[in-house]
Amino acid sequence: MAYQVTARKWRPRKFDEVVAQKHITATLGNALKSGRIAQCYLFCGPRGVGKTTTARVLAKALNCTQLVDGEPCDSCDSCLSIAAGTSMNVLEIDGASNNSVDDVRELREVVRYVPTEGAYKIYIIDEVHMLSTPAFNALLKTLEEPPPHVVFLFATTEVQEVPETILSRCQRFNFRRIPSGQIAAHLGTIAASEGIEADEEALFLLANRADGALRDAESLLDQVVSFDQNKVTVATAQQVLGLVDRNVYFDVSAAIAKADSERVLDLVAELVDSGAEVEEFVHGLAEHVRHLLCAKVYGGVDKLDVAEAERERFAELSEHFGEEDVLRILQALMELQTDLRHSLQPRFRLEMSLVRLALMGRAVDVGQLLQRLKQLETALADGLPASRPATESKAATLERPPAEAPKIKSPPVERNAVPPVSEPPPAPEQAMQEPPSAPEQAESDGSPVGQSDKEKTSEVVSSPPPSGDLDFAHIKRDWESLIEDVRAAQPTLGIFLREAALLALDGKVLRLAFKAEDRFPMNQVGKNREAIEKICQQKWTHSLRLECVVQQDGEVPEEEKDVPIHVDPTVKSVLDTFDGELI
Repeated sequence: MAYQVTARKWRPRKFDEVVAQKHITATLGNALKSGRIAQCYLFCGPRGVGKTTTARVLAKALNCTQLVDGEPCDSCDSCLSIAAGTSMNVLEIDGASNNSVDDVRELREVVRYVPTEGAYKIYIIDEVHMLSTPAFNALLKTLEEPPPHVVFLFATTEVQEVPETILSRCQRFNFRRIPSGQIAAHLGTIAASEGIEADEEALFLLANRADGALRDAESLLDQVVSFDQNKVTVATAQQVLGLVDRNVYFDVSAAIAKADSERVLDLVAELVDSGAEVEEFVHGLAEHVRHLLCAKVYGGVDKLDVAEAERERFAELSEHFGEEDVLRILQALMELQTDLRHSLQPRFRLEMSLVRLALMGRAVDVGQLLQRLKQLETALADGLPASRPATESKAATLERPPAEAPKIKSPPVERNAVPPVSEPPPAPEQAMQEPPSAPEQAESDGSPVGQSDKEKTSEVVSSPPPSGDLDFAHIKRDWESLIEDVRAAQPTLGIFLREAALLALDGKVLRLAFKAEDRFPMNQVGKNREAIEKICQQKWTHSLRLECVVQQDGEVPEEEKDVPIHVDPTVKSVLDTFDGELI
């Protein structure tokens, strides 16, 4: 016997063999048992889900002489001839090639003849939406009042192209896409029956690639088995079909969770070098993120339609994301899929989108942010550090590095600024924040009567400007005083400057290190660099140039021994989210 492809060899011959369309097969079986046969049935749905197959099974059941509980026996002469395609009572018509009004006129003449055997004469018209408008109009009268022995079975993938006048004369059945789990299980049954060893992950890979079409999955299985007739593995399926290794999706997701943009670019480079298509990768990544979203929404991975080995990985990965973050990532990937259709440089657009996802901030609950902002305003008014609320929302506690509460210092009671001769007098608000001269500082150290402990601790101690070269030790000693001076001139800028750690002094270049998650404060300090340099000139009578860098792993700044004061992470989230500044 000649070789038959899997899709034809394993085509269902009874209603109970149709995969994942129980809502249709049960209805048709009950109609057959009760004798409620309509004159026309319309089967619509995506490709490869069983529309034409169900029409053939229904045709066998209508003329079966040994019908059992609504199922054709598949052994009588009528069933055998219909299965072989030799029955004179079942006529299959291709709507794409017989779509003219003349073809329908000929059909109207033929339907008057009674069947040669059996009770019904059945006309199966596949892709009925391809009929022309005049052909549909010519079919209306026959379709509404056909001879009692005639049944029409229509199948289409584009039901929206069928006129309403036709739809109103049919019983419509909507076929569904088949879930990946059921496709994988059916492929496993086929492989076991054929004596082929198949990995579960490989079957799910084929099922996901088929996009709900069982016929497509069976064709993919044939293709992979042609390469290796003994075993179907993940590596084989990826090699034959040109699919992306699913481990890459987990690696990219982990890099985005860690804000590691360099790792993201490396993964894209490896992907392109391996010959994978960018569009295929984005499609698979979007599906991967969709599984991640389901894991977050359901609170577990039990309902994920993936292999058992991947469920554990999704459970571990979902702990590093919030629902809002996954939604933003999925939305960005869907927009990227649309953009890639018209892009001349798909790799560049992919890299740009993934780096943006890696550098985006984590989402936080807006209500919680407003509550924290109100507490911060109260704390700033009282001069006390803001306390963290007892409970925080899930979205506001995503992988935030521990940080101390902001140490807010009240301004000194009296300050008389003496600017250098070479510079113009500072603004009044700056003059009030200049450090006291040496004699005044001595009086402060003497603790005069009437000065409280709080006022004494709030004084910023600053040594006189150096007469020679400015060294790093002097900058380190006066760094807190400089931050207070910057904060007096621009409060928000002073808060951002607190996130910096002194790295080194190279000639007249002062390098400031920021953590990877503090890119927003680093950008703000870089934008206002000239204002800070001007204050440094007034304070130390030396011209310095600031340079902001991202602190690398293992790099320890010079001032690491003195723990810098950090802004509360919730306050920083408010600033990052709304691109605002504290006043």
